[in-house]
Amino acid sequence: MLLSVQNLQVSFQSGQDAPLEAVRNVSFDLPERTTLALVGESGSGKSVTALSILGLLPRQVARVASQSRIVWQGQDLLQCGEERLRAVRGKEIAVIFQEPMSSLNPVFTVGHQLTEGLRLHLGMSSRQARSRALELLSEVGIPEPGRRLDAYPHQLSGGQQQRVMIAMAISCQPKLLIADEPTTALDVTIQRQILDLMRELQQRLRMSVLFITHDLALVNEIASQVVVMKQGEVREAGTREEVFASPKDPYTQALLACRPPLEGRPLRLRVIDDFLGGTPLRALPERERGRAPSDETILEAKGLCKDFPVREGLWRKRLFRAVQGVSFQAARGKTVGIVGESGSGKTTLGLTIAGLLQPDAGEILFEGESLRTSRERDPMALRRRIQIVFQNPYASLNPRFTVGHILTEPLLLHGIGRGASEREALARQLLERVGLPASAYLRYPHEFSGGQRQRIAIARCLTVKPQVLICDESVSALDVSVQAQVLNLLQDLQDEFRMSYLFISHDLAVVRYMSDQVLVMHDGAVVESGDADAVFSGPRHPYTRELLAAIPRGRVR
Repeated sequence: MLLSVQNLQVSFQSGQDAPLEAVRNVSFDLPERTTLALVGESGSGKSVTALSILGLLPRQVARVASQSRIVWQGQDLLQCGEERLRAVRGKEIAVIFQEPMSSLNPVFTVGHQLTEGLRLHLGMSSRQARSRALELLSEVGIPEPGRRLDAYPHQLSGGQQQRVMIAMAISCQPKLLIADEPTTALDVTIQRQILDLMRELQQRLRMSVLFITHDLALVNEIASQVVVMKQGEVREAGTREEVFASPKDPYTQALLACRPPLEGRPLRLRVIDDFLGGTPLRALPERERGRAPSDETILEAKGLCKDFPVREGLWRKRLFRAVQGVSFQAARGKTVGIVGESGSGKTTLGLTIAGLLQPDAGEILFEGESLRTSRERDPMALRRRIQIVFQNPYASLNPRFTVGHILTEPLLLHGIGRGASEREALARQLLERVGLPASAYLRYPHEFSGGQRQRIAIARCLTVKPQVLICDESVSALDVSVQAQVLNLLQDLQDEFRMSYLFISHDLAVVRYMSDQVLVMHDGAVVESGDADAVFSGPRHPYTRELLAAIPRGRVR
């Protein structure tokens, strides 16, 4: 057995409070040349388990129980000294973290960071290490490795950054690779490339992989063994076929069912509590999708273009066209899904329609009137009618303001409410409407989970009663169960207020579930558009077919 985790118990001490038990009696075995997936939501203890294996938990606050054992090739790592652990890290056990931009040092070049481990662990000279670094970049599929070697992390795309992290992880040919949510923030096509790359490297280097994720559909693509965790405990373990074909624990069943289905559109998505409540589940009716000829057009883009200056050398600049002649119509009370990879122009299009960027060509009409004219006449009124929910709920809320301040500020700016008490009452009603307790009014954003923060961001948009809501990757960073809750909330709000959505995402399963119409963008242009069912069932453009083929399937084939 390559790795054996036995009765792992980890607690964290914070001040005078009772210790928080993060991991309780977790046990699993990982044989050689095997991929085992640790699956669960945020807070389930997956990452704490992985950090325990590497001895990377903060020793000032983290406590590992005396009866716990982490046996690596017959040796208990919990009993090893720091010198032995440093020898294991990177050389025998390597790790890929979720966010490459946070893991790569922004002040060092890619080559410097790649060669460091080769020089420290393998004793290579600088010339040998650089030569090997070039080979590693080629192995992980980075184009022009010689040029990329001298680039800084911010000069690479997200997928290229993650490939650099993989190159660093495999540089010493470890026996175990720990991949902690390595594809969560990536487009479906890049995600597919990373999974294929990891699979190919595993076979060639004969290594084992501990794959950590919250998405069971992704597990089916790579793992042979599965361990499902919830609140620090193992709820279910077995082979991939056993877990997918006949999950025994209700929590596992819930994780499988929370993802939007690829066939059909139930009126609501299942959430975790639906499975843990003990009440038999009933079949849900289907939600009708599509645009009828009689539907009123509320928003229209005609030949929309947006350019950005790009520096070439010290003195020269050129214009880069991020959005190229995009045209579409959005109906009242309907959803237009906008899909494509990073760099396709999705977000630039959304920001331009929201008025946060000015178009360089083309026209945007709102209820038949040019937004340019409306913006010049009454810019505040326009902002009330079109609102945007951003991707990262941790960055879009001011951490120094209470939730009450965040919600009442737009009411005050737009003159809504006859006084502070009325504005507070409106804010508390909105909190209740998005499923948060009234007590949230006096709390700060850092006191909430990611899903709760996204609900606060949605409530902030609702303060001004918008007619169009732009959702820019607003659920992509959330666990599948929390994602289902937010999608249900968006559906309820659309049904109640007849809002129109521009739903921007790289997750095609989510887009298909939410959308009446779909725009597929590639290199700034719309390559395919139409009714959502028609686009997904019979894609015409090769790029659309490529995107659809990359969707992870949450069932055993």
